[in-house]
Amino acid sequence: MQERTAADTEALLVYNLLRTHSMLNPFIDRGLRELNLTGAQLNALLVLRDAGAQGMPLSEIGRHLVVTKANVTGLIDRLEREGLVQRDSHSDRRVTLAKLTEQGAALLEAALPHHRQLLSELLSCLTGEEKEQLIALLTKLRRGLRQKREEGLI
Repeated sequence: MQERTAADTEALLVYNLLRTHSMLNPFIDRGLRELNLTGAQLNALLVLRDAGAQGMPLSEIGRHLVVTKANVTGLIDRLEREGLVQRDSHSDRRVTLAKLTEQGAALLEAALPHHRQLLSELLSCLTGEEKEQLIALLTKLRRGLRQKREEGLI
C-alpha cells in the first residue's frame, strides 16, 4: 500500500469534514423542521437565551452566529414575526437589542430535549472520550483558521 503524503492527508481531512457536514445537515434540518425551526433560528434563540434579560445587540448576535448583519436582521425579523424575539432600543440609538420572549423561551425549552435526542442518536457511534477529542481538535482548527483570517492570510 502506498503511503499518503501530507498533502493527501490534508485533502482527505478537508474532504471528510465537508462530507460529514453534508451527511449530518439533512438529519438535523429534518429534526428542526419538525419543531418549525431552522438551524439558524435555533442557534439565535440559544444565543439570546444565554444573553439573559438584557438581550444582545444584533451586531453581537452576528458575531456569535458568524453571519452578516443583513442575515441577522432577516433572521431576527422572522423570529420577531413569530413572537419568539422582541427588539428593544438601547441608550445608543445606533444599537438595536434583541431579547428572547416568553414564547421564544418556551419553544426553546420544548425543542431542546428533542434536538438533544437527535444529536445523541447521530453521534452514538462515538464514545464520550472521542467526542471530547473531536471537539478539542475542531476548536483548535477553528482558532487557527480565525487567526489566519485576522492576519489576512485567508
